[in-house]
Amino acid sequence: MSCSHHGLVNSDCNHNTSSNNSVVEIQVDSFPPVISDNMVWWLRIILDSSLTQAVSVFGVIANLINGIIFIKLGVKDPMNVSLLGLSIADFFGCITLIWKNFCQFTPFAELDLPFEQMGMAYLYGTWPHTYFSNITKCITAFITLERCLCVTYPLKVKDLVRTKSVAIVIVFFYVLNIAIISPIYMISYSGWVFIPERNKTLYSLIFRENRAEVIKISYPFIGFVIPFPAFGISIISTVILVRHLKKNSKWRHSVTRASGKIPPSSLSPSSAPSSQNQMSSRDRKVAKMVIMISTIFIVTFFPTAVGMAMLMIYPEIRVGNSQENITFINYFFFFFLETTNSSVNIFIYYHMSSNYKSMFTTVFNFCIRNKEVPQ
Repeated sequence: MSCSHHGLVNSDCNHNTSSNNSVVEIQVDSFPPVISDNMVWWLRIILDSSLTQAVSVFGVIANLINGIIFIKLGVKDPMNVSLLGLSIADFFGCITLIWKNFCQFTPFAELDLPFEQMGMAYLYGTWPHTYFSNITKCITAFITLERCLCVTYPLKVKDLVRTKSVAIVIVFFYVLNIAIISPIYMISYSGWVFIPERNKTLYSLIFRENRAEVIKISYPFIGFVIPFPAFGISIISTVILVRHLKKNSKWRHSVTRASGKIPPSSLSPSSAPSSQNQMSSRDRKVAKMVIMISTIFIVTFFPTAVGMAMLMIYPEIRVGNSQENITFINYFFFFFLETTNSSVNIFIYYHMSSNYKSMFTTVFNFCIRNKEVPQ
């Protein structure tokens, strides 16, 4: 079984099959594949080429709408700047995944296309998607951390969280991830190559000789150094946000019950949050929205984190080894969960932000009126 058969290009493929043939053969003979090739084929059709593709198309439309709404709302609000940056990353993340799924759609393998599909999926789909996906993770973690600090230390953080500083941070995330992904494009490029299996020259993916050395350095940054800290920051910040919301809500409830019945002086000072920790109605709404965004990210990334840990612990499931089909199926679910995370924010904004809902209604009604044909 080749890696290109499944449309997943992995550094382990050539390395394992060329330098460790004897080891691979022992693994295959001793441990038959738990998941059959036929199951992988069907899951690719059902999950990767159908469900993920449909969600990705919706994600492109949804994030285009999000971008328009946030621009209409204005970029003077730091939160709007962050959410605009998130929408841009999600928009391009969904587009690149559409291209990847198009290239890897099994029936297209039978078409006489002028390019080698799996290589083009890797070069212009998988890795660009990974780039934008990591930006999404960074911005989500930043939004959650920023809101956590604003709730915990509002007087100290307020002067720091300004539109310009937030914009600089968002741009930094884009530049940082370009620096991290760029080595992959230094060792790979596209060009015309003769493909013996098809007996013709096709536009294909080409690797340079120093591929293995560069991949050993780049892969940990792409797969671990960026996603896992963002995952951890999001979890911690979300937990703190939830606790502060509960504490603030409990205090407000106690004050409401005591109002008119118990003199203010009789309220226990320890039961009331300090003026620094009291949250306005707007802050509570924004905090709840951020909690929802972060929670969806945590839920959708958790299976990916488990899968990455499994790759480190069980070498036999890596591409090129006896149980590689497990990794292929994991990838199908990873991409589906990532594009889901990038596509559902529009519902959160609409239901939890009155400003977004109002602008959305205004823009939508304007578009409808312009399409009406005079009688």
